[in-house]
Order: sequence, then C-alpha cells, then structure tokens
Amino acid sequence: MASALSLQIQCPVCLCDFTDPVSLPCEHSYCRQCITSVLHNSVGQSKCPECRLRFSQKDIKTNRPLRNMVDVTREHLQNLSSQKDMLCPEHEDKLKLFCETDCVLVCLICKEGDKHRGHSCKPLKGVAGTCKEKLRGALNFLSNENKQLSDMILKQNAEIMKTKHKSQQLSAQISAQFEEMHQFLRKKEEEVKKQLEEEERNSLETMQRKMDTIEGLLKEGKEQEESFRSALKIPQDDKFLQFPQNIPKGIFSTKTQKLFQELKNSLAMQDGNNTAPEGVPVCFPTAPQEL
Repeated sequence: MASALSLQIQCPVCLCDFTDPVSLPCEHSYCRQCITSVLHNSVGQSKCPECRLRFSQKDIKTNRPLRNMVDVTREHLQNLSSQKDMLCPEHEDKLKLFCETDCVLVCLICKEGDKHRGHSCKPLKGVAGTCKEKLRGALNFLSNENKQLSDMILKQNAEIMKTKHKSQQLSAQISAQFEEMHQFLRKKEEEVKKQLEEEERNSLETMQRKMDTIEGLLKEGKEQEESFRSALKIPQDDKFLQFPQNIPKGIFSTKTQKLFQELKNSLAMQDGNNTAPEGVPVCFPTAPQEL
C-alpha cells in the first residue's frame, strides 16, 4: 500500500516526489523544474514526455491540488513508517517497554523471553521522561559552554580588530616619520651638492686663472727663448753686438720668480705633495749673475 501511494506522488521525469508540481493541457503533471528543463532543452516545439502533445511556456500551470495531495501523502507515509518501526521485528508486537539492562526497546513477549528475563524493563513513557531530563541537563550544559565559546570568539575578534587597527596606525606613523627623514635627507643632499658645486666653481676659476697665468708666462718665455737662439746664431760679431743689449729678464725677474714659486707650490698642494722630501731642497731657476 505504501509503495502504491509513493508512486502516485512521483514525477515521471526525475522519479522523485513532486516538487512544486505543475500540469500541462494534456493533464500530465511534473515538477516545475523538470518540465522547464524539458522546455529549454527541446529542439523545435516542446512535447509532453508522456503523450508527446506539444506545449509552450504559457501552458505550464501550477497544480495546487496535487501539491496538497503530495504533502498529505508524504506525511501519511512517514506515519506508516514510524508505526512499522515501533513493532517488534521478532514478535510483531508493539514495543512498549525499555530494557535498561540492554538499553533497547522490547515488547511484552521479549520481556518474558530468555534474552531479557530478569532485566529491568520499564514503560517507555517513564523512561523517556527520565532520558529527556538527562538530555535537557546535557543540553543546558552544552548551551552554556557554546555561549561561553561564542563570547570568547567575540572577544577574540575584537582583539584581532584592535590589533589590526593599532598595527595600521603604527604603520602609518612609521611611513610618516620615514617620509619626513627622506625629505630632510633630500634637502640636505641638495644643500651639500650646491655647496660642492660652489666650491668646484671657485676652485676651477682659481685654477683657470693660474692656468692662464702659466700659459702667458710660457708664451713669453718661449718668445724670449726663440729670440736668444736667433741671436746666438748670428756669426758676425759686429752684427751680434748690434743685438739689443737691454735684454728683458723675462721669467728670471723677481716678480716673475715669485709668481713662479707660488704656482709651483699651489700645484704641489693639489697633488697632495706640497712639501719636498726630507733633505732634498726645493730649487727654482735663478737669473744668471751677468744678467
């Protein structure tokens, strides 16, 4: 009987109990999801899976009577199943007692049988009440523990959020402090570079002036040198003596000698060797006595 009832509430497509049953014009019924899937997956005109009559989306109608019947039938089948479970599988008698020794449900025949003779068997109602009280106690204890655990989770989450917020604040402070340091270092870098450029410019200007002076002295000296060589090449004494006797002292003049010494000392300092080795005198060219 139960099997026949179960077939009456079964969808022909999914072979399970109807879920949101609907009907077609041909009066065949299906789950809404099943027949919608048939409609979407059909190539061309959709057809009823049972009678092959054509249908469209607008032909699908909710079958409320069938839905109510499914609910009633399902509840009835569950009751039948529960009643069947409450019968002793050995004697097919109702299980009215609970054997506390073996912790199983037994019927009156089982109580007097060899398996449970002499055991403590009590009516289900009384035992169920006692068990429910024990279960309520365990439930209360478990509920309290779960509540405490939930409170701990809330507190822990609060600590986590607090730690994250504090970490973010510290990270922002660190970034700000390092940015301030970077700005200071960049500013200091620019100042030092400008100072270096200024010193470089001053040094180069000084050295260039010295270079110009040296080049001027060299040019003058070479001109005098060439003049002296030309005079020495005159073979005739009378013509040689016609060479100007007021020969300029050139680089051997006192003023030029002093400038020459200053330039040489300056170059020696630039090379990191502004003093002569011990015991070695610093010699500069001097003018001949006859000049």
